[in-house]
Amino acid sequence: MVTESPRLTRFIYVLHGNHHEYPRDKQRLFMPPVPSLILASAIFGAQYIFLRQFTFMFFPGFLLGYLIYGSMHYAIHAWNPPFRFMKPLWRNHHLHHYKSEDKGFGVSSAFWDRVFGTFFNLEKEKEDKEKVKSLMFDK
Repeated sequence: MVTESPRLTRFIYVLHGNHHEYPRDKQRLFMPPVPSLILASAIFGAQYIFLRQFTFMFFPGFLLGYLIYGSMHYAIHAWNPPFRFMKPLWRNHHLHHYKSEDKGFGVSSAFWDRVFGTFFNLEKEKEDKEKVKSLMFDK
């Protein structure tokens, strides 16, 4: 996200930009606790406005989905794909980091990248094993 506002630029950096600057830092995979709580509270409030009592059923599933997403993101940075069919998803995310931040947003699924045309053409993209290694955690 591009903005002229220094405050908004800083906010975006705290939420996600620092992960792109330091992709090997395990502490930067999830949002920091305070912004996470603020954002979760805002999402809960918005859901409550529309869903009322059903929010208490929907919101835990929303949080579980976010935790699954975060765990998948951790796995992509920590390990090689455990199954061959997952390699395109791993490559798509790695290319997002070292090739173009405007593509390859999917972490737990490439579905929306395919829908919006932001999935990398993996047949045309050359794999750079050194760059991928620089994105993964030290063992």
